[in-house]
Amino acid sequence: MMLGKKIAAGAIMLFALTSAVAFADDTALKAGDAKVRDEAQKFVVDFVGQAYKPYYTLNTIDSDISEYSVKDNVLTARVNISLSKTLKAKSVDEIPYVKGMKSQSAALKQTNVISVMESEQVISDRLKDLSEYIGTATEQNDSFRLTAKVVNGVIDNQSAKLEFLNYMDWIPAAHFVPENEEAMMKHGQKDLLEAVTTNRAFTVRSAVQPQAAFTYNRIAARDYANKYTSTVTSSPYYDTSKWNKNYKFHTESGGVDCANYVSQAMYAGGIPTDSTWKPESIAWVNTGRNISNGLEDYMVRTKKYFYKTTKATTPAGGFISALDYSHVMFVVANDTVTMQYSAHTNDKLKASFANFSDSKFEFFYINSAYLN
Repeated sequence: MMLGKKIAAGAIMLFALTSAVAFADDTALKAGDAKVRDEAQKFVVDFVGQAYKPYYTLNTIDSDISEYSVKDNVLTARVNISLSKTLKAKSVDEIPYVKGMKSQSAALKQTNVISVMESEQVISDRLKDLSEYIGTATEQNDSFRLTAKVVNGVIDNQSAKLEFLNYMDWIPAAHFVPENEEAMMKHGQKDLLEAVTTNRAFTVRSAVQPQAAFTYNRIAARDYANKYTSTVTSSPYYDTSKWNKNYKFHTESGGVDCANYVSQAMYAGGIPTDSTWKPESIAWVNTGRNISNGLEDYMVRTKKYFYKTTKATTPAGGFISALDYSHVMFVVANDTVTMQYSAHTNDKLKASFANFSDSKFEFFYINSAYLN
């Protein structure tokens, strides 16, 4: 959908934020509501601008409201934003996560020569992934829910509560804010160490490693994922006109097309079909959370094409799996400050994924043996 109201990004005040209550019943809009609606949009735009100020230049930011009500002088509004942002880092070496990786590599030089060689390979591969974000704008679409008292026709900022939509979960908007530089550096240190120890077989190419039967083009997979979905912010939260008509649609029970869509993206990236994983098979259309032999089982445990990793180490071309419900999402961007994903039912296009460590999601990326 098109976002209607454009507001310039700039330095603004960050308001105190906590989780919000559920939406009130819709009420008829009044003439005076236009001012309150504008204030609600400005509140969210200001919050996003302040959250991203340390790491990004915001090129544009648009907003609209898809759900709105005022009941008993309490406003509840769903504010949707669409933005273009560019990292302030002028080189990959300025990215905090990379600083952490390099400091860990330097520490390894004091202990194990083999680990040093492997860590340098991992860093080189990651720098290649991250170089595409330097000087390049990244698009993003997100939704927030604002609840606040309306006093004398204006929003009472002291009572304002803001939530961020992390796929299907409304969570405190504080989780939208990128972590500080120190925290990101620690992630880089930890992830590099795990890459050359726990995940060595998946992340480090070996001179004796047999040539893979196929090559996974993660950029082609990403481009497919972004082509065949859209941002939908109102019921039924999906738009099949944007889906690939060469595949069967799964919209039963309100929409269960997520694994079907992720499988399509993986296939577009070069993963070959077989008698188990092919269109309309269980491994293709089911996540595996509510039935055995689903997509995650096939890709991770059966074929070992993908391996379990972390949020920061999952570039475009990987996928996210929810643990509390049956759902998968496709990663389409990750500069280590923020991650974007695209998905089906609910349809999402380049939506950001929250910055919090949580046991509710797992992240998976392709085994290095299948990359160029």
